This record gives sequence, structure tokens and C-alpha cells, in this order.
Amino acid sequence: MRKMLVSAFMAVVAAMSASADYPTLYLRGDMTNGDWGAHEEYRFNNDNGTYTLHLDNLSGAFKIADAEWNIETTFGAYEVGVDVSKGGFFTMKKPGENFNCTQPLTNVNLKFVYTEGASLTLEVTADGIVGGDDRVSGTLPVLHINVYTDESHTAFDNEIISKDLDHKNYFSNAEYWLDLNGCEWMKEEGAASVGSKEEPLPLEIKARGNWTRKGFSKKPFKLKLGKKQGLLGMTKSKHFAILAHADDQRGYLKNFVGFNLGKRIGLPWTPAQQPVEVIINGDYRGLYFLTESIRIEEDRVNITELDDNVSDPTLASGGYLVELDNYDEDNQIRMVEKTCVDNQLLDMLRITFDTPEEYSELQKRFVTDQFSAMNDAVGANSDVLWSYLDLDDAARYYIVEEIISQTESYHGSTYLFRDRGEGQKWHFSPLWDCGNAFSGPDNDFFYNHDAFGNTWIPSIRTNQKFNDKVSATWLWFMNNGYNGIYDDIDEYVEHLTAAAQADFRRWDGQPVPDGGAAVADNRDMQDRKNGVVGKLKAKTEWLKQIFGDYSANPSAAEPERDNTPAAALPDYLQSGVENVSTDFGDTDCPAEYFDLTGRRVENPAKGSIVIERRGASARTVRF
Repeated sequence: MRKMLVSAFMAVVAAMSASADYPTLYLRGDMTNGDWGAHEEYRFNNDNGTYTLHLDNLSGAFKIADAEWNIETTFGAYEVGVDVSKGGFFTMKKPGENFNCTQPLTNVNLKFVYTEGASLTLEVTADGIVGGDDRVSGTLPVLHINVYTDESHTAFDNEIISKDLDHKNYFSNAEYWLDLNGCEWMKEEGAASVGSKEEPLPLEIKARGNWTRKGFSKKPFKLKLGKKQGLLGMTKSKHFAILAHADDQRGYLKNFVGFNLGKRIGLPWTPAQQPVEVIINGDYRGLYFLTESIRIEEDRVNITELDDNVSDPTLASGGYLVELDNYDEDNQIRMVEKTCVDNQLLDMLRITFDTPEEYSELQKRFVTDQFSAMNDAVGANSDVLWSYLDLDDAARYYIVEEIISQTESYHGSTYLFRDRGEGQKWHFSPLWDCGNAFSGPDNDFFYNHDAFGNTWIPSIRTNQKFNDKVSATWLWFMNNGYNGIYDDIDEYVEHLTAAAQADFRRWDGQPVPDGGAAVADNRDMQDRKNGVVGKLKAKTEWLKQIFGDYSANPSAAEPERDNTPAAALPDYLQSGVENVSTDFGDTDCPAEYFDLTGRRVENPAKGSIVIERRGASARTVRF
């Protein structure tokens, strides 16, 4: 039998009665039917002052006291959230409060030697943790993934758990099952177990991300299920991600707060996420976040899906999902960012294809024309911008990014979509990757503190129509949708505390990839929470001076949607246009430029020719 020794910790027992006899002491707390009573089955055995108690299970808060609470344990001078055992199985809050067994333990023995009025040492031994794998916290669902070398499923392919895994190719010989693991609060949200060890389900899995993939041993992954599932109460799909948040030193609160605010403010769609503990090939990988992937689907980005390489002008106006990226990619349109702000740090505007993934020349031409028009309007501080870009969603998206002071927003992982047809505009949405949340100051705009530049937003912030919409939306949102965010954070942290400690035990001291970093230490979730809440309160207090004092306007109504007419579709997408072909490009693009790493890069999108054919007539346009 494997024995796990939980380190000794000191507790002061204050004897309120002057009896010379040894007192009768009980374990009283969550385990004692929840009433903290003095029950006989939780009475310590006393052998000349040596007190012992055996329990099949132990979890939750407790104290050691006599039947009348005249004698009870109190803590020494420990700070809030300090772990008092090496393994982190016990925590304390402040002197006089409860012991807290943060993970369900099995076959537990407690022992201490009593001396009236003296400091005592409590020793705890236990077989392990409830929940199967001896590392899991037992407080969250467990996602099991097995990856095999071939279709026979006889040998694990452990490349998937290598710290040096770098490629983004799918591992196709894989399976999974998701065990709800008795997680009642998630069950109330509609979650259920999916598959089982005896009947696992097919899966494809690959590493995702850039720095988070290369820099950490704890990798994020993209999942492609064999068939659509509504995992843990989320939207039904084949496509999910398990995000490691290995670099989140803010108690895993960056994405949680960003996504929470995105839903509250009413962006078109914001991904949902649920915490899970992950085991791959029998190896406990720690705390992850099962997250809805960005997809054009009815319950996600709900627009008309457009196929790759479409040359039909009646279809080519949408729907598009693109990312403003900070890396040069092959599937990308690039142009020089324009500005109306002096001394703004400029970068190339990189429009990376997401859906569809491959563009025909016609699709390239249309998206290029759309972003060129928006880029020109941004550079001229022109309200023409709002005939291409939805003003309301632009304002809401910005408010969220400013509240969380995310310095990398508008620089990478920034998504826009456009549906098909006349009357449609581009929308800032969905939010994704809030990994640099709370990195900006609490008393300035985030875009003044990014070394890379934030595409367009400094210029857009000079537009009066945009600022008026931001102020009106701010006053309404802070009096309505924002309310409740701190309660959500409290509940979230409570759910994650034990798993965060288990994650630390898994990754503490583990090797890292060359040039990489250690996995974030979030053992002290209360401290992390306090830091995030403090930053939110400080930033929103400062923004009151900029966007308006919402406390003085408690009845502020949700502003009506902007009614600026959408720009008309170009002639080449109107009916009757046939045989359209283009050689993609833009004269604003230089022949070469320097990327963010200082490399000289040749621009492939220069010197373009466009040929339109209308029946027997033809014309050539050079731009």
C-alpha cells in the first residue's frame, strides 16, 4: 500500500477549562453530517494524552474540539491561503479559523500528543486521493485521452506528452472519455459524463498555439471528436480546445474574466469554457480548460459558411471569419496599417484566413477591398468606417479589452466576421486569448503600453462617433451587465482551488523546453483572485473619469444600434458579372518590409492586375 505523508503542522490548543484530566475531543466539521456536531464516530481515542482517529474519508473544513466548544484548536500566525503541508492537502485562512482538507483523502489517520496549553503537532497519513489517479484533486471532471502509435491501440504514442512536442499535426489514433467525477455544480449546468474507460470514443488531437505550445511542457491542444458532443453543457460540436493557461499567473482568471465580460456585454458570440483535469496516456497533466473552438456553426459564429476557393460572385461576399494576426502566414492578406495619430507604433495589417481557409482570387479581391476601405477610413478618421464595420460591436469589444487592460489585443488573436450579402458589415467578435489581460496600467489606456502596436484602435479612439457610442454603452453596461462579475469570480475560484494545487504539484520542478518557462504557480488562488479584483476595481474607477460616471446615471438605457447603411457590394459581385479573375495585391503594400523580429520580408502581394469580363466587353484595372 502506498502511503502518503502529509507534513506536520502546528496548531495551538487553548484550554478554556482548568480540568487536570485529558479532555474528550472530536473532529467536528463538514464531515460530521455537515452540522459540526460532536458525534461518537468522530471522537478521538485517547491513550494517556496520545489522540488518534481513523477515517475512511476526509474532506472539507474541520476543527478539533470538545463537545461544548470549550477547548478547540486555533491556528498560529499563518497568512491567508498559506499551505501548511508540503503536498498542499491542507490550507488555513487566518488564526482561529478552520483547517481545510482541500482534496478528498481516503483511509486517513490523525494523531497528536496533547499537553494542556502547549503547542501541538498534528500528523496525518492517508492512502491517496479520491478520484482514481493519485494526483487528481477529485473536485472537477476528468478528461481521459489515450493516444496510440497505430490503429491497433496496443501501444501509447508518448510523443503527445513530450515537453519538446512542437508540431501541429494531428494524432489520429486516439480516444477519449469524460468522467463528470461527481461534480455536482457542473451537473446542475447540464453537464454529464461522455464515454467510459470500457467504451471510449474516437478522437483526433494536436498541439495548438504558438508561444504557449513551444515554451511550456504543459501544452494546449485542439480536439476533433469523432462525432458532435455537447461537452460539459457547452454547445454541441466536434471541435473543442483544452487550454493549459500555463502562463497565466493570475489564477487562471484572464480568459475567464474576458469571456465572462464578453457574454455580459452582448457580443455576438463568446466561447464558453469549463475547467477539467486531464490525464493523457495515464499521465496526469493537471488543470485544463475545455473551451469551445471558434467555428462558423449555428451555436457559435452564426453566419453563412463559405467554401474554399469560391469564384461565384453571388456567393463570394460571405461569410468570412478572419484573424488580425501578429505573424506572417501564407494564408494571409497584408497591407500597411494607416493611422491618424501622430507617433503611433505601426505594423503590417495582417488579415489571416480562418474560414474559409483558402481563398480564390475573387475572394482575395473582395476581402482586400473591404479591409483597404476600412484602413483608409481609419487613417482619415472618417465615419465611412461605420459603413463597413459594425459600430456597436466595435464599441463593446473595445470596452471589454480596456477593462481587462489587455495590451496584446488588436495585435493578435483578434477576430472579425462578415455574413453574406448586401447590408452586411464586419463585426469585432469573438473574443479569444486574453493571455495578456491585466498587463496594462490601471490609470491609462492599454494601447499606450504595448511594444508591438495595436492595429487601428488608437486611431479609432479619435473618432467622435465611436467615442460617443463607447460612453453610452459604458454607462448602460456598468449599471447592468457588469453587475455580478465579482460573485462569478468568487465562485470560480472556489471551484478551482484544489485543482490548482494539484496542478502545481504536477509541474513543480519539472524540466522545461529549451528557452521555455516553468508552468505558472497558482496555489494561492485567494491571493490571485484578490489581485485581479483589485485591478478590475481600479481600472473601472479610472474609466469612470473617461467614459462617464455610471454611478450618477443608474437608469442609463442600452443604446440603440447604429443605423449607418452598409456599403454597397462592388460591381464585380453583382449579378451578371462573369468570369472574374484577379491577381491579388495592393499598391499600398511595399515590395518589402521589416517584420516584428527585424527580419527583411519580401511582400508577395505587389504589382496586381485585375481583369473583369462582362459579356463581350472587357476592361483591365491596375491597382
